[in-house]
Amino acid sequence: MALDQQPGEWGDRVNDAVTATQWEGPLFVIGMPRSGTKLLRGLLSKHARIRILVAETDFLPFFEQWIERNGSPSAPEAFERFAAAVQAGNYFNFRRKATPFRWQEWRVACNGHFDVGGLFEGFARYELDAERGSGVIWADKSPAYIRHIPLILRHFPNARILHIVRDVRDHCVSMHKAWGKDLRRSAWRWGRDVLTAHRQCTSMPEHCLEVRFEELLQDPELQMRRICLFLDLEFSADLTVLAQSVEGRGDAAGRTDIVRDNFSKFESRLTSKEIAGIESLAWNTMQALGYKPVRATQQTQLSPMMQHLLKLKDAAHLVGAGINRKGIAAAIRFHSAHRRMAG
Repeated sequence: MALDQQPGEWGDRVNDAVTATQWEGPLFVIGMPRSGTKLLRGLLSKHARIRILVAETDFLPFFEQWIERNGSPSAPEAFERFAAAVQAGNYFNFRRKATPFRWQEWRVACNGHFDVGGLFEGFARYELDAERGSGVIWADKSPAYIRHIPLILRHFPNARILHIVRDVRDHCVSMHKAWGKDLRRSAWRWGRDVLTAHRQCTSMPEHCLEVRFEELLQDPELQMRRICLFLDLEFSADLTVLAQSVEGRGDAAGRTDIVRDNFSKFESRLTSKEIAGIESLAWNTMQALGYKPVRATQQTQLSPMMQHLLKLKDAAHLVGAGINRKGIAAAIRFHSAHRRMAG
């Protein structure tokens, strides 16, 4: 007889014990931008036990840096200063809760733990109304944490991580279409960051599961079953259907269905030269992950000088686009906050 079928008072106590020991997170969804993190977030959010923060936090590295410089903000005065610094982050540009943010309630949610892990968990539980022992898994979808897996596990040894990977060629197409990003820099960063995360994830399968964007599109049920197994959750068919549109850019913008053919777009949208350039800059990582190059034959490098120049080019384009939408001061504040918080 299963534990949840035990009769009487003893069975009720067993059920309470099982519930009390349920894993409640944290769960982190990571990956390169424009690689399906929003789609995965939208599907995971359908599960009754999962609550995901409304926006990307990006500020976990900042927590660690702040404590290293200032010490643990255990006293109310120090916590207030810490909270004020955190609220300069871009998370609060996207926060859409009806109630104002109250650092005093965040402090209470930390449950007396004012180290990096305690502060971050307290923030998530406060924002998500996820009390300890409720069985709710608190989660964060922040693609930038692809570069911070060791930091996550240093402060959350029980964390589980979903790393979603998209074909570098489609990733570059989407980055350029959404934000005007340079194809070469996008390919180089994909090759560097995805390979590092892939090696870290495959070395600790108890903490990390890798999900292919293309496979999620083609067979969402199979992939969501894999994810539920990894997270010790029951699967339901609801997890393969979006409740609402999760994408505001790209070919899936405004769609409430999973766009099953939203891959291999690079074949019609890039020139042969562009494909070869992307593949050569990401060659080693494509080989490691099983993506087949069609134009390039070996790995090439992007010099430090060229990396810097392309970074400046991308930054100028982003600020320029932000100026058109928000004005120059707001655009500069937005991108400065991201750099400061993400580390």
